[in-house]
Order: sequence, then C-alpha cells, then structure tokens
Amino acid sequence: MSTRQDGEKSSYHHGDLRQQLVEAAILMVREKGLEQLSLRRLAEQLGVSPAALYHHFRDKQALLCAMGEEGIRRFDAQLLGDGNKGNPAAELERFVRLYVGFAVANPELYELMFGRTTWKGGTTTAFEQTARASFRRYAEMVIGAQAQGGMTRDINPLRLAQVVWATLHGLCRMHNDGLLLTPADVEDISRYALWMVRRVAVGGDEPES
Repeated sequence: MSTRQDGEKSSYHHGDLRQQLVEAAILMVREKGLEQLSLRRLAEQLGVSPAALYHHFRDKQALLCAMGEEGIRRFDAQLLGDGNKGNPAAELERFVRLYVGFAVANPELYELMFGRTTWKGGTTTAFEQTARASFRRYAEMVIGAQAQGGMTRDINPLRLAQVVWATLHGLCRMHNDGLLLTPADVEDISRYALWMVRRVAVGGDEPES
C-alpha cells in the first residue's frame, strides 16, 4: 500500500490543490479579515500538511499575490465581458458601474488586487503580469471607443484611461477605508465623474439625481 508523502487529501486531483488553497484563503479573508489569514490555519482548514502548502507558496506574501491574481481574473470576467460592444458610451458606463460594484462588494480582495498589501509588501512576477494585462485590456476599450468615433481624437486615450481608473480607484478606496461614503455615494459620485469625462471626451448630459 502506498502512502501519500505530501499531506494532500486523496480527494484533490493533481494540480488543483493550489487553486483550492487560493479559493479557501479568499473565503477566509472575506469572513475573518486579512489579519486572520495564516498558512497554518489554511492548511488545517483544508486538511493538508504545511509542507503541501509550502510546495505551492513559499510564504504568506506569495499566497496573497496569488489571491490578488484570482481577484483580477474574477474582476476581468465581470468587467470586460461582452457588454455593449459597438456603443462606446454605454460600454464605458457599464464598466464604471461594475467596477464600483465589484470593489465595494469585495473590499478585502480589492485590497490584494490594487492595494499596498501586495504592491508595497512584495509582488510576484505572475501577479504583476496579470494586473498589467488587465489594465491593458481596459485601456484598449478606451482606445477602441476613440477609434469608433466615441470620443475626440484630441485626447490621449491612455491618459484618459488612467484618469478614469484613478478616479474610480480613489472613490472605492475612500469607501473601503471607512471615509464615510456609502456604496450609494460612491456610485453617484462615479456617475458624476463619468459625466465630466464624457463632457470632455464624448459629450453628454448631466446625470439624473
């Protein structure tokens, strides 16, 4: 009779323990907060040995980066889906609405995607590549809107994409950091920010209250 040496449960198929660990860690953080996450607790929860966990993540920071990667993949799947192709203004409005909704609904995960915990704490190459690819896809959406005549060609589309992202990021961080903004406030302010951008870039009426 053979004996498993890596401590993994027999129910895990080869190669999917890493994803199981990431998903369990995201759930743990959502329920208990980032400060309660530890490799030991995670190993105990999944019934694996610490050696099995360290086989996939050299330390906690590597796990946090993997969680950030997963967050960005979920973020992209929601924000960069089919949407309103062919209607640049509607597509940008949809992006803004879904961005705010995702960040406010997933504050811990959003911190790992675009916060100091990962970007200042130490990143992995895979994490940085995933984050930058996500921004490129978003920037391409803005560039595509310009190419379709959805905004004036006098505006640098990359800078416009950066301005919109920075505005949304700041609003979401204000809410998630507890600066007295409700989710409704963030959504309303983001609508005004989008209106201001559209006044400059594509034209548009003031948003209804």
